[in-house]
Amino acid sequence: MPISYELYIRYEIYRLLRAIPRSGRDNILSFITSLRADPFQTGDYTESDSTGRYCQVRIIGKHAVYFWADHPAKEVMIIDLIDADQT
Repeated sequence: MPISYELYIRYEIYRLLRAIPRSGRDNILSFITSLRADPFQTGDYTESDSTGRYCQVRIIGKHAVYFWADHPAKEVMIIDLIDADQT
């Protein structure tokens, strides 16, 4: 039986998602949900954060979703959502 990971989304991202039109929001949420079943997904590119941790960045429509997986803890952290034109 496959083990799914827990998803953690920062509250600020939740607030931003509510302001995105439904079609864009649904695409973003679909991707985020897919990370539970396949947390080994990679982004379109990788960036390091202020602590030196490598984060995956996936472009979805006009937004960029920043995430990283903690495999020993079986968790995926969704840490940022920005307008992709700002990346």
